[in-house]
Amino acid sequence: MSEEEEVSAIVVAFDGDDCIVSTTSPMDRKELETLVGCEVLYEDFKGEIWQGVVTDLHEDDTLRVRFSEEAISQGGPSGLGQGSMVKITRKKLV
Repeated sequence: MSEEEEVSAIVVAFDGDDCIVSTTSPMDRKELETLVGCEVLYEDFKGEIWQGVVTDLHEDDTLRVRFSEEAISQGGPSGLGQGSMVKITRKKLV
C-alpha cells in the first residue's frame, strides 16, 4: 500500500463509544496492525466529515475506531450505524 492509499471499511458493531469496522478487502493481521493510529473519516448524509482514529485491533481481524470527543459528545457521528462505510487513511494521528 502506498502512503496515500485509503482503505474502505464497513461498521460491523459498536462497543461503548467505539465502533468496530471490517475492511472491505481482505487483509492479514500484519497489514491490519499497520492501520492502528491511522485517521478514519466518515461522511454523513449531510456531507459533514467526521474524524476518528483506529485505536486497536479487535477480535476476528477487525479494527476498533474511536471518533473525536466532539462527535461522541453529540451522540456519535450523524447516521453512523452498522453497514456505514468509512475510509481509513495512512495519516497517523497517534
